Amino acid sequence: MAEEADNDGIAALARRCPQEGMITFLFNRGPRFNTINRLLDPLAWHFVAVDQDRIVGVVGVIYFKAQVLGSTKKVAYILDLLLDKQYRRGTTAFRLIKPVVERLYESDAEMVLVNFLKDNVHPLVFAKGRAGFPAALNLGDNTFYSMLSLSKMRVEPAYQIDTPTENDIPELLELYQSCSKSYRIAQVLDETTLRHYLQNLQGLGLENFLVARHNGRIRAVTALWDEIPYKCYEVQKLNFAIASVTRLLKIMSYFMKVPQPIELHQPLSQLSLVLSAHLDSPEAIEMLFRHVNNMNRGSKYTLITHYGQVNDPITKVIRKFRGMSVKSEMHAFARHPELLDQLAQVNSPVMFNLALLQ
Repeated sequence: MAEEADNDGIAALARRCPQEGMITFLFNRGPRFNTINRLLDPLAWHFVAVDQDRIVGVVGVIYFKAQVLGSTKKVAYILDLLLDKQYRRGTTAFRLIKPVVERLYESDAEMVLVNFLKDNVHPLVFAKGRAGFPAALNLGDNTFYSMLSLSKMRVEPAYQIDTPTENDIPELLELYQSCSKSYRIAQVLDETTLRHYLQNLQGLGLENFLVARHNGRIRAVTALWDEIPYKCYEVQKLNFAIASVTRLLKIMSYFMKVPQPIELHQPLSQLSLVLSAHLDSPEAIEMLFRHVNNMNRGSKYTLITHYGQVNDPITKVIRKFRGMSVKSEMHAFARHPELLDQLAQVNSPVMFNLALLQ
């Protein structure tokens, strides 16, 4: 089990494990490796793999309540799986994950969710039912979609976009609960959970929320969260396409409002769209995203990001905007295999706040 004294060793491991893609980055947490996890769930924990006095692997677990096919269940989410490169092909990964699985089976969690980068064959072996691990159900692809705010977009005047107040909380909760019914798995966003976020997460007060009202009724909501107090993505390398866009942005910045160009060896400046939902009104959430686009033109932020399932109606809306995406795969393990059989018969997406939990 990871201890507070392991913070420096885990941070050093993270710096040895860059996340590669269109943008290669180092994922840094602050002020400690588990600060955001413990804020979201006091029972969150990490395991580490140690070779002599050096931490060579880490994995974490966080718990939350979810509606699964209409029933409330305790769900565990596996995150922060990192291994030093030279340990990825041996038995270290299995020796790290096995006690995690055993601890989860001893807990009262009825389901476990985990995400792996799309087509990443090394961690995917854990989902194939090998080496004594249970087989998992593939719940579909997620996309980490990053929007570039380049041009001003029209917002329909029929929608009033503003910041909600304390008096709006009951209507927001009703919207979240109504929206969750269209998902096969949906994180429970009750008043206790929402107020915990508002009161304890820096940068996620009511003033960071936006709502779209139509005829006086809230039809869509999203929150703009700057997660830099807790985690950041330090840019190490850009592929040719992203480097070209960055150079173009620097030139365009002399003539028009453009996003902040990406800087190497600096944190990626981004806002995350979290706690997004709409009441059978994709147009309302699109107007919110258009408004977010407009208000962040020429701001300090390079990207406006949304993390959700590919087949989520909200994801389908934001993919209309100019941007780029990275995909991952979501897999589910269950204490009772028949639950996976039931989930396999339903094609609706999964909704929970990946950007918060990652």
